[in-house]
Formats: sequence, C-alpha cells, structure tokens
Amino acid sequence: MSVLLTKSCQYAIQAVLFLATKQKNKPVLQREIAESLDIPVHFLGKILQQLVKQNIVSSQKGKLGGFFLSYPFAKVTLYKIAQIIDGENFLDGCIVGFPFCSDKSPCPLHEDWKKIKEDIIATMNTKHTEQLSNELQKKLVHLHLNNTLEGEKND
Repeated sequence: MSVLLTKSCQYAIQAVLFLATKQKNKPVLQREIAESLDIPVHFLGKILQQLVKQNIVSSQKGKLGGFFLSYPFAKVTLYKIAQIIDGENFLDGCIVGFPFCSDKSPCPLHEDWKKIKEDIIATMNTKHTEQLSNELQKKLVHLHLNNTLEGEKND
C-alpha cells in the first residue's frame, strides 16, 4: 500500500499507462479500462474526467467512443499526474503527521523527509509514461513467457 499517493492517483497512473499501451487515438471504453485494472468503474470515471480536464486524456462520445491519450504521452511524467490528482502540494505534509511541521518548527524527521521528498520529486519528474509503458510491456511479456513455461513444465 502506498503512503505517498492516494488510491485515486495510483489508479490514474495505472489508467494512463494502460492507455499508453493501446493504439494511438483509438478510444478504449471506460469499462474495459476498469475491468482490466480492477478499478471500480464509477471511481475511474471521475479520475478520467480530471485527466480530460488537464488534456492528458481525451474522450470521444458515441458508439466508437472511449478514452485515449491526448498529450504526447512520452512527455507525461508521474509527477504531473500526481499533481493533477493529488494536488500541487501532495508531498508537503509532515511525515509523522504533525500539523505545524516546517523549517521553522521541524519535527524530528523533518530534515530527512525534506531530502527524501526532493529525491521522490526528482524521480517522478524523470519517469515518463512512454518509458514506464515500455518497461511494463517488457515485464508483461516476461511474466507471460514464465507462466507459459511453468504451464509446460506441469503438463
């Protein structure tokens, strides 16, 4: 379970990566995304609408409608998605939950958390959806091959 990103943010990242694996400009039904990722369909709808408002995802109505990436997906970072879903200051809270933790009034972990946050932001800013999508595809192929080989061993 993630302590940094909300469930909404995790689902948004999963949905964007899922759409990145699909054919460009070919809409995917919300229901297909939800079923494939095991996300409640109505919850996913709200998340997708946030992404549509920020031009990360486009939607098309009608019989051939659905969702697809509208932004050049190579340029979408995890940090951008997290900011859209969880807000600009999603990492600003105190790591131990003190309401008034700051540089002027730090908690015992403030300086450590400050450095960790900088590393997290740097990492999230360098992880683009195209790169992650490609890595995901390789892992899925690898998992599929391993499952196939395991099945052959058991036969």
